[in-house]
Amino acid sequence: MAESSTTRVLTGRSVIYTDVAEIDMSNIADVMDAAMEVHEQNSSDIDYLYSYYRGDQPVLNRTKDFNDNINNKVVVNHANQFVSFTTGYFLSAPIQYVNTGDDESLEDLNRLNLWSMMESMNQVNTDIVTWQGICGVGFKGTLPREERLDDSISPFEVFSFDPRNTFVIYSSRLGHRPMMAVTYITLEDDSKLFYCYTDTDFYVLNEDYEDASDDFSKSAPHGLQTIPIFEFPLNNERMGYIELVISLLDTINTVQSNRADGVEAFVQAILCLENMMPEPQANQTQAQAEAAFMSSLKEIGGMFIPEGGKAYYLSQELNQDQTQTLVDDLYDRALMIAGIPDRSDGSTNGDTGSAIELRNGFADAETRANIAEEYFRKSERSFLNLVLYICNTMGGTNLLFNQVDIRFPRRNYTNDSTKVTNLVTMLACDYIHPKDAYEHSDMFPDPDAAFKRGMSWHEEQERSDVEELAALNVTEEDDEDNAGN
Repeated sequence: MAESSTTRVLTGRSVIYTDVAEIDMSNIADVMDAAMEVHEQNSSDIDYLYSYYRGDQPVLNRTKDFNDNINNKVVVNHANQFVSFTTGYFLSAPIQYVNTGDDESLEDLNRLNLWSMMESMNQVNTDIVTWQGICGVGFKGTLPREERLDDSISPFEVFSFDPRNTFVIYSSRLGHRPMMAVTYITLEDDSKLFYCYTDTDFYVLNEDYEDASDDFSKSAPHGLQTIPIFEFPLNNERMGYIELVISLLDTINTVQSNRADGVEAFVQAILCLENMMPEPQANQTQAQAEAAFMSSLKEIGGMFIPEGGKAYYLSQELNQDQTQTLVDDLYDRALMIAGIPDRSDGSTNGDTGSAIELRNGFADAETRANIAEEYFRKSERSFLNLVLYICNTMGGTNLLFNQVDIRFPRRNYTNDSTKVTNLVTMLACDYIHPKDAYEHSDMFPDPDAAFKRGMSWHEEQERSDVEELAALNVTEEDDEDNAGN
């Protein structure tokens, strides 16, 4: 919940470190106690940003010292707009696993992609990228499926975690390897139950960080050879898009609320009657005379002004043009800082597609997405390594880590004519391998698979042409023989 009408200072999430060489039951309580101090601050900030994203913003708590009966609270939820755009832009097409090995690994890779689809991997990735936009970090995990009826069912399960109750503890030593991942739930009695994973073991702890295993979950070695919960930071600072511009967004809300106040104050302006004091009638007080006068004024919708009298409204209308200029400037700066394209037109007849992308901010959005992609790819590789281990162990596949690549087919549907022209030009060059042409044309989500299909189709066409030519030659020879006879 928003705590006050002032902008909260936010500068990203703090990384949690520990100095211990290994974590086990002998020191897990001390490690957790130190980690929770940092996590609770992170969790508080994340909860604030999540509420902000949902529309619970400081302007809803605004107060006024004067004319407090006119106090509009307008939320222009650009925070939701920014996060929704960055999520949709980054995942405009599902992230795909593509083949970098030989043809023998292609069948296993197809099974991996099918299992990922069955596990709604794209929806899980959407949750993670949304959390990244809100608070700068998301969490994804995988575990072996406990019950698997047949080979068509995925051998692994995929989860996204709420970063308000999930964190990873890293070693403070060189390399900062992850030491333990923790996620917790709140029970009906408001106590917390912690689920902790190290490289080798799984622990269930109560609020005192003591073993709380029961029949449902037991502390034990997990046999996965790595921590099954992975942190997906958006950047080094673990800073989302909202907090980059939160002071600008709060100011926009304040200005728009004041504009609404100004309109309402103008509509409810006080009518001033100068030299027009109504005279009390018999058995009337002055107050009763004034009330009767106002009632009569409302009924007839007008008044007779005596000589020397004046009637006018006390009002000062807000200059809407100047206010709109301020709002536009604040909004434009927020878009620029967050790397969000501008919706304004402003096109000219000489603009090309590339010029429009540069002017309206799509090139900047692509640059930001490329940076976020590299951070996502690093975490996804760690996640994929565990998925492959589970698939090879339980799913009957034989995929090596270097046989699978991660591809982000973002915006592959734009500038198709230019991409086709580039592909045809590169294929016509004797010094460019056709596989490289497919790779660099940026037309296909999986260039390797597209190249193999293209080569197979090309060979079929060549065989068909040869067969047609051979059939034509036989026909001509038969015709010549018949003519000779």
